[in-house]
Amino acid sequence: MSIKRKIALSLLLIVIFNVYTFSSDDTSSMNNPKGGELIWRYETGDVVGSSPTIYNGRLYVGSEDTYIYCLSAESGEPIWRYKTGGSVDSSPTIDNGRLYVGSNDNYIYCLSADSGDLIWRYKTGNYVGSSPTIYNGRLYVGSEDNYIYCLSENSGEPIWRYETGASVESSPTIYNGRLYVGSFDNYIYCLSAESGELIWRYETGNVVYSSPTIYNGRLYVGSFDNYIYCLSAESGEPIWRYKTRHWVVSSSTIDNGRLYVGGFDCYIYCLSADSGDLIWRYETGFSVESSPTIYNGRLYVGSDDTYIYCLSADNGTRIWKYKTGDSVESSPIIDNGRLYVGSYDKHIYCLGE
Repeated sequence: MSIKRKIALSLLLIVIFNVYTFSSDDTSSMNNPKGGELIWRYETGDVVGSSPTIYNGRLYVGSEDTYIYCLSAESGEPIWRYKTGGSVDSSPTIDNGRLYVGSNDNYIYCLSADSGDLIWRYKTGNYVGSSPTIYNGRLYVGSEDNYIYCLSENSGEPIWRYETGASVESSPTIYNGRLYVGSFDNYIYCLSAESGELIWRYETGNVVYSSPTIYNGRLYVGSFDNYIYCLSAESGEPIWRYKTRHWVVSSSTIDNGRLYVGGFDCYIYCLSADSGDLIWRYETGFSVESSPTIYNGRLYVGSDDTYIYCLSADNGTRIWKYKTGDSVESSPIIDNGRLYVGSYDKHIYCLGE
């Protein structure tokens, strides 16, 4: 079972004894007729916490049934699947016709995006739930063996690795030749993408699972200490922080000077990226681990209350919601006016407006 799943289950016990209230607006099991209509869904053999990737009309996603799937984005028909030795919570990255993804069998995989054939794989010392980032012919990814890895994109040969003090579930972000990533040792790291040397690190008050977002020279990231942080990407100096009511696992999305992020306190937040001031927040029925996607002035995100939400990015008004059969921790992506996302009910969904 993945770290992510363990966290979700442990939180469930916490929430039972806490004072969270569920939004009365979200008690209906009916879908809003204004949008979110099902086009297709595809059933895998287990939970889908991985976030889909679209490339050349195909959808790629992992499942806890140990498979990496390639489906037609148009119809949802299966094209190929590749079996790893463990659950796949990592989200695939595509570059130059190759798919890169981590697995809980401790390996990082490189497959042909066209055929699903194995090109190479690299073994780390523990689960790989982090999603790979490609930059200048190199692959960067974290592992639960406490290391951040830099491998050759072409061959999988190791170039460098950097040891943190705990698991690295956060996915690396590259900006101006620097790598930014969080660790379960409570730190946010900035390393040289070229050499892996430490440039700076910043200590939060708890685990950093969220993946950093860079915007206008600033780094934005959430922490299990309940805060959303804004730091200088150059120096790591804090600029502002915003306190939520619980953990922040979701990764931030920035659009038009606004930061959008989900919280374990059941809220979707919209903050000023400049000042951290609250602009609006929207209450769902349970924790929000999914990371928001912005498209045409609308925000799309999943929640552990089983719904996929579409809100106005401007004011947080709900436009529609779609009910799946279980938690939605996968982050939606939009392609050609369609929304793709995975659910813990074992399905991959394609919705339209």
